[in-house]
Order: sequence, then C-alpha cells, then structure tokens
Amino acid sequence: AEKWREALQVALKPYLDEFFPAHVTAIYGKVEDDMVTITCCIEDHKYNPNNFWNGKWKSKWDVKFPTAGGFAKVEGSMSAQVHYYEDGNVQLLSSKKVEESVQMSSANEGANNLVEFIKKSETEYQMAINENYNAMSNTTFKALRRNLPITQTLIDWHKLHASK
Repeated sequence: AEKWREALQVALKPYLDEFFPAHVTAIYGKVEDDMVTITCCIEDHKYNPNNFWNGKWKSKWDVKFPTAGGFAKVEGSMSAQVHYYEDGNVQLLSSKKVEESVQMSSANEGANNLVEFIKKSETEYQMAINENYNAMSNTTFKALRRNLPITQTLIDWHKLHASK
C-alpha cells in the first residue's frame, strides 16, 4: 500500500498547495485480503477575527481496489463551515458525499486519476455553494426582512442601545 499512498501524496501536493495554502493532509494506506485501502484526509482553515469571519474546509477520500490494480471505488465526503459575526451571527455548514470508479493501473497513473477526481469534485461542490449563496442573497435573505421599517427611516441600533 505504501507505493500507492506515496504516489497519491506526491500527486496531490501541487493541487493542495495551490488551492489550500494552510492545508493539513494525512494519507494512510493498508492491504487486507488482497485489497488496498487508501484514506486521504484534507483540512484547511482561515481564521480572520479582524474581519469577523472564520472558515474551515474538510474532505475525506476512501479508495479501495485490488492489489493488482484495476478499478477503484472512491467515496468522498466534503464539508465547508463558515462563520461571519460582525453585527450579527451567520453560519454556513454544508456537506456533500460523492462516489466514483477510478482506473488504478499503476501507482502514478492511479494517483493522477484520483487527484483529477478529487479536484473535479471539490471544485464542483465549491461552485455549487457559491451559486446557492448568490441565489440566496438575491432572494431568500431579502425576503426575511423589510428594507425599511414602517416609518421608512433606518434605526440606529447603537444609539438606541446607548440611551438605556
């Protein structure tokens, strides 16, 4: 399992360095009953208290295939957590699971195929979150409250709170 694990670690590094600059990654492998199992865990986070937000990305990829190579069953789970807390408290917690078969004819080719699948899956998921958030900004969030109160003037909540 070590040659497969190492090949995946080498192939994954450029992708992670480009898109997840503070990433922490762990890749484990084992052989059991003529089946190779590789587990890849990716985490990246950005804590930005000066701008009142934090975010975390996690993904886990389980890969199983025969020791002789062939097709691997890949199961992935991805999650994003974002917390924005200036003048309020808004959190986003989203997750998605995917499955695919990937060709594993050799360690290097298999690793490259896995990285392409991981990259494609994570990019599609992140784009879907962006599209959903943009749609919610234009519809859902606006429907949650009126633009102005009945008096048609903005309320200065800080001034109102200070007068107590």
